[in-house]
Amino acid sequence: MLYAAAGLLVAGGATWWFLSAPPDRADDQVQVWRTAAERELPDTDTQADAGTMALAPGAEQSFETSVETGEYLVSVICRGGPESYVRVSLSQSGRDSGRGLYCSAERPPYSFRVGLGDAMRLHVMVSDKGPVVFRYSVRRVSA
Repeated sequence: MLYAAAGLLVAGGATWWFLSAPPDRADDQVQVWRTAAERELPDTDTQADAGTMALAPGAEQSFETSVETGEYLVSVICRGGPESYVRVSLSQSGRDSGRGLYCSAERPPYSFRVGLGDAMRLHVMVSDKGPVVFRYSVRRVSA
């Protein structure tokens, strides 16, 4: 009887502990940043590919998509907390210098044209100030 009472007390305490915990504000903020990035760089019918991903501080992530040979407009945007930024490069290993993007300000998407053969590869490195939400879009340029 003593063990059963102790078990009920522990189970009740654990239930109270989890139910009374405050909501996770970090998840709410990441969702706000995701919504902002997707609003500012929306999906279109003419895009070849697009993606959005939440990335932790110090994370590295590669994005790759198959494309036909031609000229493409690549647009990128990130949203995050104060002093957060990412470095985006067009290599799988991230060895080229790439482009730095600050995520904390309300900056518009950064776009650039690039000639692609069979694949588009983006390598993203996040600073130690994170998390951030990164979004990209690839659209073929009409000739």
